[in-house]
Amino acid sequence: MESMSRNNFAAFPGFLVGLVITILLTSCATAPNPAHAKPAKSLFEFTAHEYHFPSAFATGTERDRLLAEAATGYERLLRKYPDQDDWCAKALRSLGNIRAEQGQLDVAVKLYASVAEKHPRQNWEVLQAWKTVADLLWDAGRTDEAKKFYQRIITRFDKPDVADVVKSVVRAARWHLANGGNANS
Repeated sequence: MESMSRNNFAAFPGFLVGLVITILLTSCATAPNPAHAKPAKSLFEFTAHEYHFPSAFATGTERDRLLAEAATGYERLLRKYPDQDDWCAKALRSLGNIRAEQGQLDVAVKLYASVAEKHPRQNWEVLQAWKTVADLLWDAGRTDEAKKFYQRIITRFDKPDVADVVKSVVRAARWHLANGGNANS
C-alpha cells in the first residue's frame, strides 16, 4: 500500500505540469498585467459616469456628443488594456449598447457577439450581451437571428446550479424560441 502511495505521488508532479500547461494554453493571449487593473477600471468607470450614463438623459446634439465620447473611452480601454479580460468584456458590451442607441444594429450585433468570442470566461457579460442582442434583433423583427442568440443562452447557461437571475434569462430565451416569429405572443 505504501509503494502505491509513492507511485501515485511520483505521478503527481507530471499531472501538475500538464494542468499548468493546459491552463496557460487556454488563457488569454495576453497575460493580465495586475498594474493595469486599476487604471482599466478607472477608465471604464469614468467613461460610463461622465458620458454614457448622462447620454440617457440628453437629447439632440448633446446626446450625440456624449455617446461619441463614451464610445471613444471604451475603444481607448480596449486598445490600452487588452489584457484586462473583465473590463474589456464590459467595454465591448457597452460599446455595443452605444452602437444600438445610435441605430447601428449590425455593428452592435458584431460587438455583442465578440464579447463571447474574445472574453469567453466572462459569463455575466456574455449572458448580458447575448440577451441584449437577442432582444434587439427580436424587436427589429429579425427573429431568425434572435433565435440563434436565445439558443446560445439556453445551451450555455441552462444549468441547475446557476443563479436565479440567470434562470430567469434562460426562461425568457425559452419563451422566445417557443413563440417563434410572433413577437406579439
